Amino acid sequence: MSIGPPGALTGRRVLELADEKGAYCGKLLADLGADVIKLERPGGDRSRRTPPRIRTGSGPEESLSFLYMNTSKRGVTLDLQREEGRALFEKLASGADLVVETLAPGTLEGLGLGYQSLRQSNARLVVTSITGFGQTGPHRDFLSSDLVASAQGGAMHVTGEEEDPPVRLAGGQAHIAASSVAAVSSLAALLASSRRGEGQHVDISVQEVVASVSHICGVGKWLDDGIVPKRQGTGLFASVPSGAYPCRDGSVYLMVNRPAHWKALAEWVHEVTGTQEILDAMFEGPSSNRLPYREFLDLFILDLMSRLSVEEAYREGQRRHIAVTPVQTAATVAADPHLAARGFFQEVDHPTSGRLTYPGAPYRHSETPWRIYRPAPAVGQHNREVYCDELGISDATLRALGTGGVV
Repeated sequence: MSIGPPGALTGRRVLELADEKGAYCGKLLADLGADVIKLERPGGDRSRRTPPRIRTGSGPEESLSFLYMNTSKRGVTLDLQREEGRALFEKLASGADLVVETLAPGTLEGLGLGYQSLRQSNARLVVTSITGFGQTGPHRDFLSSDLVASAQGGAMHVTGEEEDPPVRLAGGQAHIAASSVAAVSSLAALLASSRRGEGQHVDISVQEVVASVSHICGVGKWLDDGIVPKRQGTGLFASVPSGAYPCRDGSVYLMVNRPAHWKALAEWVHEVTGTQEILDAMFEGPSSNRLPYREFLDLFILDLMSRLSVEEAYREGQRRHIAVTPVQTAATVAADPHLAARGFFQEVDHPTSGRLTYPGAPYRHSETPWRIYRPAPAVGQHNREVYCDELGISDATLRALGTGGVV
């Protein structure tokens, strides 16, 4: 794979001590050109065994999520419980710009590797900690997970049908959101470090991220309008109408917020179904005017969509500047002509898993393009490169450290 032009973060070094809470943060930085070194325990992280897994040829099983979350990174092994391992980490941190870690609060400090200790030899260092409930406060030592964060952050409070049991969000959205916020916050701290010559400790609480990530269903709705959102099935509490609506051959998702969008939708319904009531002025204006009539209006929209195919509903909605999109399966997303035209998906060769198709750039830079620089590393793949070539450790010492279980 060719390296190509330098990325936006070329020249920056990041040490990643992260599980599923922070792996995507490291990926975002690595795919922008940062030299992200993933530190795993000897033998490899448990995330390498996260299902679903793929086995191709005679190689080992590979976790698809691990392959995706760790593109462009280099990988080394290190046991921080060993004195020699802590010494190696200190050497790496002395030349790094950023450490991203997801250990329990106080763990690094207990090992003598906390922010205050590391900054003694590298004043410009930024340390970003991603934990379930942050570094301080009464819940800092509580155990967490993506499911716990989704519940405690309020996302599950507004997801699903009101009369049904709680529904978890698909995938690991709480951790993805936390990683995204951590990446942005780390970049802000790195910019400040470049200007002032002084790093800082960035504290990311996954619960806080989930609570604040959406102005529609999060704490922002309470702060702005004094409203506690509730579950509305597939619809959004603050967008009326909204939700998944069945067509002749599938479903589309529709969302209306602005008065002009509502007028366009009402006219469309009237033109196709002949329904006169939907043009009543009482429904015009912001979504809050239509809140009491959500179920009533859904009947009109269901009548419209039942007459159309997904493609017809999507194209006509777009033509009328209404937010309408097909509800797609993984297979239809992979075959989506728009994503194909944009060159979204990327082919990546992995030495054991072979050539696979990966989701591509989440954003496009004109002068410092995003790219996947290399596939996810094998366990300890870059030990010699990092420890011997860059830190100056001899091959004999590295072999001794390997035999002793340090690397």
